[in-house]
Amino acid sequence: MKKLVVPAYGWRTAKALFKYAETTKAKDPWSGGKNLTKAFKKDVTALLLVEQSKRCAYCGGRLFEKKPHRDHIAPKEKYRKWMFWPENLVLACFACNTDLKATFDPVVKEGATYRLTDFSIVHPYLDDPTHHINYAAAGLSILISPVNNSPKGLKTIQLFGLADPERAKQRAKDLLLDSDVQHLYENFNTLYQAVVDQIQNQHLKMRMT
Repeated sequence: MKKLVVPAYGWRTAKALFKYAETTKAKDPWSGGKNLTKAFKKDVTALLLVEQSKRCAYCGGRLFEKKPHRDHIAPKEKYRKWMFWPENLVLACFACNTDLKATFDPVVKEGATYRLTDFSIVHPYLDDPTHHINYAAAGLSILISPVNNSPKGLKTIQLFGLADPERAKQRAKDLLLDSDVQHLYENFNTLYQAVVDQIQNQHLKMRMT
């Protein structure tokens, strides 16, 4: 898990959709047929896949789905004005989005603006996870506990089952996969450099003869 940075959306579009969500009489503006809505959702997925490194914003697990779930941190059914607000949108795995978070409302106290709103969980954009959640095991992201009994850390771990054995196993598998990929990358670079050196040596010999 990492603190996310809001991707570079077209803020003019975001503000237009913000106004649209507040003023439209459509029952579900998010699923409506508005062309601007469709384009925005497509951009959301593409940009967040890069920003989140194809990982779930809540558990940090890999996103294997062909079409990852777009999640509204503050539920769109209750907070229509934030339905298209970039800081309220993340990609989440099926387990976190559907099985665990579902319709849970993490808003403790609504503020004058989104950034002034209090949330009960570690917010992917507004909070630094390292201030609330501790990864044990010598820096390996496997075992999890709250930092100084952080209420946000505790709630996040509880809501998404981050301390469950199956979650820990998955993080261990991800870590091993990352290590394997890094090892393959290093081996490829070594082999590539050896080939380049060999070609350069052959060219040098040809010039000398």
